[in-house]
Amino acid sequence: MMEITIKDTGLFGHADITLNDGETFMSESGALFKMSSNTRLDTSSRKRKGGGFLKAAKRLLAGENFFLTEYGSKDGQPIHLSLAPVLPGDCMSFDADGASRWYCTGGSWLGCSSGVSIDTEFAGMGKAIAGGEGLFYIVCSGTGKILVSAFGRIHKVDVDGDFNVDSGHVVAYQDSLTVAAGVATGSGVSGFFTSSLVGEGFVMKFSGKGTVYVQSHAPNQFGRSVGPTLPPRS
Repeated sequence: MMEITIKDTGLFGHADITLNDGETFMSESGALFKMSSNTRLDTSSRKRKGGGFLKAAKRLLAGENFFLTEYGSKDGQPIHLSLAPVLPGDCMSFDADGASRWYCTGGSWLGCSSGVSIDTEFAGMGKAIAGGEGLFYIVCSGTGKILVSAFGRIHKVDVDGDFNVDSGHVVAYQDSLTVAAGVATGSGVSGFFTSSLVGEGFVMKFSGKGTVYVQSHAPNQFGRSVGPTLPPRS
């Protein structure tokens, strides 16, 4: 049976994966950094039988790579491989049970097992601005393992009612939750200005019952802080 072990959590997390004969795992191209010699790699622009060029192009809009890589065994013996994200931070795997779909914000999806299918959906302008991670989400459905990464620590939040997450801090959430965009304080124009004055901006407002994974740091905020200190590109 497939085993996923998360190593070095907190700063430079990565996932060690063991696959037995007949098991496969799919990741974004470029996530692999080591593997056993009997590992088979198949690279394509689609996930299983669906998609093709259009779905691959849509993944680019969601902050993911155009190509996907599938791993399996060449000789029927177990294989071992390790995957790591681009940004420093946690990795986490969780189970998709087929009862609901999972929305992964731009750049957070790292891989999934063969029973999980991926697609790309437009988030809508409001949720895109509040989410801070682009206009499109990677959507996972089916049963199996989903592997995600974050900038900083990942925290699991079990929502039963209402819960708000600041812009850029959402990693993934279940579609059993209703999501709306808003501001941190108040509503309307006055709420937007009040939020801006206290240093807060847009939030994603979750309601219902389900799970949200959040990250302790936001890549967009980090980029705005570091960007002005970098030398201009030549």
